Amino acid sequence: MNVRPEQIPYRDFYRILLSSVAPRPIAWVSTLNKGQLNLAPFSFFNAVSAKPPMLGFSPSLRLVDGQSAPKDTLHNIRETREFVVNVVTFAVADAMNLTSGDYDSSVDEFALAKLTTRPSQLVRPPQVAESPVSFECKLNRIIDFGTEPPSGSLVIGEIVCVHLEDNVLKEGRLDPDSLDLIGRMSGTQYSRTTNRFDLKRPEVQPPETPHSRK
Repeated sequence: MNVRPEQIPYRDFYRILLSSVAPRPIAWVSTLNKGQLNLAPFSFFNAVSAKPPMLGFSPSLRLVDGQSAPKDTLHNIRETREFVVNVVTFAVADAMNLTSGDYDSSVDEFALAKLTTRPSQLVRPPQVAESPVSFECKLNRIIDFGTEPPSGSLVIGEIVCVHLEDNVLKEGRLDPDSLDLIGRMSGTQYSRTTNRFDLKRPEVQPPETPHSRK
């Protein structure tokens, strides 16, 4: 079976995409604009560069009164050029899910989910104190893909500071067991990163050259 995006309804192709590109890490993004806190999760998310250190996530457009509108997260980042990406552990899965609702911009999702703020060092938006790892980011660029839902934008931020809780560190390194991160599958399903296995990368010898054989 071969499927071309233009041959089926976009929702059907969207389901294929979400079911096969999984599990996806979750960016729990906190922003601040004119004193109003905002917190929302996004599963179109990943690290995109190590040097400079960059994270990218993609918020989609939504319909408001029949018109396309950006989500509050994207609006705030365009205005302030700052955000924090907090990782999502199994312990805060329910709180993360609660903040995923399509609330009015006046709603403080920190208060709604009974979460605690932790001050950031170099950006204005606060961190989620219940998250063991938080990346403070300055906006690098925004790439817009369309003007109607479910189109969205790719937000790329440069990491300027990262907060690491001591209880998830072992011998100075992040401990996967202590982190207990979750990932997004399709629909209402999530996965937990407690069942893992190791694969050692192959050691590939460089090809011989006439000079190396001498």
